[in-house]
Amino acid sequence: MRILLAGTGSGCGKTTVSLALMRSLMQRGLRVAPFKAGPDYIDPAFHAAACGRPSHNLDAHLLSAETIRTLLGREEESTDIAVIEGVMGYYDGIDSITLHASTWELAGLTQTPALLVADGSGGAASVAATVRGFQTLQADSRLCGVLVNRVSSPRHYALIADAVTRYTGLPCVGYMPKSPVVLASRHLGLIPAGETEALEEKLNALGAALTDTLDFDLLLKLAKQAKLLPQKPIALPRMDGCRLGVARDEAFSFYYAENLRLLKQCGMELCFFSPLRDAALPSRLDGLYLGGGFPEVFARELYRNEGMRGSIRSALANGLRCYGECGGLLYLSRAVDGVEMTGFLPIACRMTECLQRFGYVTVTDETGMTFPAHEFHHAVAQPQEPLPCAFTVVKRSDPAQRWQCGYRRGNTLAGFPHLHFASDPNLIERLFR
Repeated sequence: MRILLAGTGSGCGKTTVSLALMRSLMQRGLRVAPFKAGPDYIDPAFHAAACGRPSHNLDAHLLSAETIRTLLGREEESTDIAVIEGVMGYYDGIDSITLHASTWELAGLTQTPALLVADGSGGAASVAATVRGFQTLQADSRLCGVLVNRVSSPRHYALIADAVTRYTGLPCVGYMPKSPVVLASRHLGLIPAGETEALEEKLNALGAALTDTLDFDLLLKLAKQAKLLPQKPIALPRMDGCRLGVARDEAFSFYYAENLRLLKQCGMELCFFSPLRDAALPSRLDGLYLGGGFPEVFARELYRNEGMRGSIRSALANGLRCYGECGGLLYLSRAVDGVEMTGFLPIACRMTECLQRFGYVTVTDETGMTFPAHEFHHAVAQPQEPLPCAFTVVKRSDPAQRWQCGYRRGNTLAGFPHLHFASDPNLIERLFR
């Protein structure tokens, strides 16, 4: 069984509704496999907290349709139901004509019934008009029903449900009351799960809010319409015996769950450590992986841990192979907004009010290897001395936009693009051997 929750647009509350549904299903004793459409890191961390298992990204730009179906089918085998949270509005993708990488496309690639999450605040029949627009934009909308969010009362919901059924023929499976839980945000979205106080209590409250307002029998009936998906094993390079240090704490939390799984499946031993709290790197490392996150938020704490900064500088100077991704690049630089970082790369970084890069890109590295990626950051990196770049980056939606990134010094490579190793597992060998 599986169901997809699609939004009318960003801000309609689909993450809150998705978390409420995931936790409510768990409270009913079901094993839930969570997924997220698109390249997000923050929402999957909340999914994992709600379901007690990793949430995997399904992204039609980063991954082939075959790989998407494999990831989805694999997780479904060990659970009772898969719940996929969409990205942005249902039809929003790389462009507004092909709808590539949209939630609608994902519903088709995976043959998953889609529930439209519609904002009910301040409306009744007008909600039906919104649903009708989504239902008719494409000949096959793939919509199977509607879940109404931000409903003020049972009477309010009845008005909306009657109108939706009358004008669209789609059933309403229930509603989410105006949420008793508010998840705070910062510049890249929600404040991450690892920093959210009383998260378990908040998830339980969200799940409880659906107890009397959702038609679970109808929801499960719709989810059962999804057919089993074919799977094809992902061919991987062998990296047996390699000890890979992986930075993971509040400052470094942006890792695709599948990336970590594939690294282990290659035979790597992952040695997690905290740049915020640990005094030095783990011993006997063969490589280092500094993922994304919010080092700029924790810059002063990172600065105060001179032992770790010195340990990393020494290891990289002695030739340890390292890949720093977005936040990892900031940490490897000399400073972020004047606060000293490790200083291994002769780069000064500063944060800006607006996004500097946002969207899908295609990267060609110095060996000629080409792979898809995603960028999403407010930071600007300014080399303080000549520094070779390994990446030529092209914006997917506007190929005329291209730039250099992937700063290299010795065996260290760092850049802003976020990579998904399942897009090309050879990336693992390329980065860490």
